[in-house]
Amino acid sequence: MKLKRVTAMAMTAVLALGMLAGCGKSDSEDTAKSDSGSKDTKQEAEGDVTTITYWGWDTNWYEPMFEKFMEENPDIKIEATNVAYSDYFTKIQQAIASGSELPTMVQQSCTLIANYKELGVFEDLTSDPYNVDPNIFFDFIKDRAMTEDGQLIGIEQSVSPSAIAYKRDLAKEYFGTDDPEELAALFQSTDDYITKGKEVNEKSGGDAYLFHSSGAVAEWLYFADSTELQTGDTVNFTEKMTPVMDTLVKMRDNKVVDTFENGTPQANATYADDKHLFYPCPNWAISYYIKANDPDGEGNWGLMMPATGGYSCGGCSVGITNTSTDAQKDAAWRFLKWAFLEQGGVDTAKEATDYYVPTKEFYEDASYASGADPFFAGQDVGGFLYGEIAQSIVIPTPSIYDQTVIDIRDLLANAVMSDSSLDTKALIDKGLEECANRITDSDVKVK
Repeated sequence: MKLKRVTAMAMTAVLALGMLAGCGKSDSEDTAKSDSGSKDTKQEAEGDVTTITYWGWDTNWYEPMFEKFMEENPDIKIEATNVAYSDYFTKIQQAIASGSELPTMVQQSCTLIANYKELGVFEDLTSDPYNVDPNIFFDFIKDRAMTEDGQLIGIEQSVSPSAIAYKRDLAKEYFGTDDPEELAALFQSTDDYITKGKEVNEKSGGDAYLFHSSGAVAEWLYFADSTELQTGDTVNFTEKMTPVMDTLVKMRDNKVVDTFENGTPQANATYADDKHLFYPCPNWAISYYIKANDPDGEGNWGLMMPATGGYSCGGCSVGITNTSTDAQKDAAWRFLKWAFLEQGGVDTAKEATDYYVPTKEFYEDASYASGADPFFAGQDVGGFLYGEIAQSIVIPTPSIYDQTVIDIRDLLANAVMSDSSLDTKALIDKGLEECANRITDSDVKVK
């Protein structure tokens, strides 16, 4: 497929972007600003100091990481430019098209990783002088940033194992237990969520719902499904999306899911109420959603295995641009090694940002991820997420249409709640219409 078509499609997808795919949000993600000095001196070695650049939206990660790294490595200066997530890929494309300077290090979102692979501007981290062996990373994630010809264009910032979080007091009230294993035994299929969710709503007199948002449920079900979105030149939209929409329709009709739009202030307020029980929960949502929105909820939360099994939701990798100088590449590699492969950077990410690296060897020390979490009533959340959940994850092959279809998924998840007349077929038909408008490559068939 020609790069021109790929990048044009991806620009359309990014402009319609709905959700930040789990790399961590920041208060400044909607405002592009420069934290750097003169662009004329940006990627140049100044005396004994090599200056490298980074574009990113996740200030919560890069600010403490860069600060600590530069403290330990005074011969390297990292200048960061904060770019809104929704503008990021377009900005990279524009720089390439105009021949402008690219940053030394690029943040690559997982839902556009296939598009980044098409750009041809990244160092292969499996080759000299990097020689990264992808097998050192979790199996489910080790190939995500790898091209078809075996080039590794980035290292994952973190892993995003995901489960179902729940409120213990409400679980006891409606199901008679707050034990995560006992609850998981009650929910063995998506039909169980519908049956028991209906019982919750009826028992509460219509006040309580099992889930707060169709968007959150759609995100979970979509990422938990290992169906390939694309095979050859065919986008399998109907096959991929039908189970998601079918479940949402049943949940809507049986009062299992409430009408809040995922991620809005109104939806976030439900984390502290007594009317919503279950929340699809990537690891990053524990800090960004649960603890942030229910500060008085310590001891009242639990985490359980979904009926679908563990799944991955969100994630980013960081790559080095091949347009950088040798000195810049070397400095960037020193940072990547420190951040993802060395104890100092790994500990900094954990302590400062609650990010856990994809490098398996660090999990051999049980204290790295495991330990009782008081907010979750002493449950070993890390051991569960990075042990049992991470080992059960299977992710499909990335597609250049991932973000496009995710945007359509989110539109449909809102539509199913706003129009009760829409059944699964109508929703899929609506989605196919959107696909026809957004996926315009004549070589690609959408079915």
